[in-house]
Amino acid sequence: MKLTEKQTAVFNYLTENGGRVAMDELCEALETDAKHLNPVITTLGCKGERAKGLVDYEKINVDGAEKPVKYVFLTDAGKSFVPSDDEE
Repeated sequence: MKLTEKQTAVFNYLTENGGRVAMDELCEALETDAKHLNPVITTLGCKGERAKGLVDYEKINVDGAEKPVKYVFLTDAGKSFVPSDDEE
């Protein structure tokens, strides 16, 4: 399955950093904001007709945080995924 440049950046960051990171950390590392990264997460994720099933996210209540913290993580399929140039 072929990934776009942005999808590859997200996938590689997750892979290189334990498979689970806070969305804020991911945005900072990729020098973007959640508004631009959410669609990438959605298409890499488990929701929508174009979803690839490689990542998912969860919101966790953290002491001291105003609102729940969003964590993006690799699914089992994502952990075993090897990027290729094939469209499928």
